[in-house]
Amino acid sequence: MKLSVSIAQNVPDSAPFILRGPYIENIKKAAELGYDAVEVHVRDPRELEVEQILKACQEEGVTVSTLGTGLGYVVDKLSLTHPDVKTRQEAVKRLLDHIEVASYLGAGVIIGSMRGVISETGQFKKYEAYAAEGLAVCLEKARKCGVTVFLEAINRYETNFLNTAAETLNFLTRFNTPHLKVHLDTFHMNIEEADFDETLKMTGVALGHIHFADSNRFYPGQGHLDFKKIIATLKNMGYEGYIALECLPYPTPEEAAAGALRYLKSLL
Repeated sequence: MKLSVSIAQNVPDSAPFILRGPYIENIKKAAELGYDAVEVHVRDPRELEVEQILKACQEEGVTVSTLGTGLGYVVDKLSLTHPDVKTRQEAVKRLLDHIEVASYLGAGVIIGSMRGVISETGQFKKYEAYAAEGLAVCLEKARKCGVTVFLEAINRYETNFLNTAAETLNFLTRFNTPHLKVHLDTFHMNIEEADFDETLKMTGVALGHIHFADSNRFYPGQGHLDFKKIIATLKNMGYEGYIALECLPYPTPEEAAAGALRYLKSLL
């Protein structure tokens, strides 16, 4: 298992991304710390200087594990379940751009917040169908580009759609494609899942990506989650994907990045 650190530019202090500022500088910083990869969070992937990012990664000996798409929802309110059809179409277009860029970077694409919320709970199936329709378009693009999409289970306080690993896994079954995997996050799991070990085993080979953050969303080792046990379960499952650090940047981004790496390397 390889370790990736979240990087972002122009985001609020309260956002759970560790290294902030220019992407190239953060790629160099991640490499200096000893990370294997970076997870790039960006509102619109067309803003990225892809050739410069590739060059920096090659020079520093790191990769881009994943592109995070959630800022498209946070900033632009784009989602696959939005009641307005034009907004849903814009969400799909934005995700297609992410997939296109990811194909050049050799990265996967996370769909977390951009799946949206279901605004009319009495019409759950209708909004679920909206999400499935948009995701199907994205998956066709992912197939052509050779990119894997990771659909994230997110806790009930942030969305009312796909909160648990079981719900996310069940939703995935309708697509029958190797280009779609489950994405779990230990912060969300701590709210939604009764048993980490059983949840990971149930997800099994469908697990494609995982975020680590402690119970308080600080970096691992700063809360009460048993990461030694979580890592042991992942190893026993034969998990070979990335462990990406998506945590609050406290006490400072540099301290969080270094502390997380130091703690997890002691367990791997």
